[in-house]
Amino acid sequence: MSTTTATPTRVLDLVLVGTGEDIAALTVIARQSGALVYRSAPARVSDGRQRVILRLHLHHR
Repeated sequence: MSTTTATPTRVLDLVLVGTGEDIAALTVIARQSGALVYRSAPARVSDGRQRVILRLHLHHR
C-alpha cells in the first residue's frame, strides 16, 4: 500500500493600498505565480488611493 503526504499549505490575506497601476502589477505577479485565490473589488480610500484584498495560497516546499 502506497501513501502520499499532502503538501502543507497556508492562506494569506494581503491588504494593498495604492494606485490602480501598482495594485494591478502586484495582482499580475500573484496570478502568474499561481498563488492568487481571490481579489476583492477596489474600494476608494479617503486620499484617492485604492484598497484591495488579495487572498494568496502559499505552498511550502
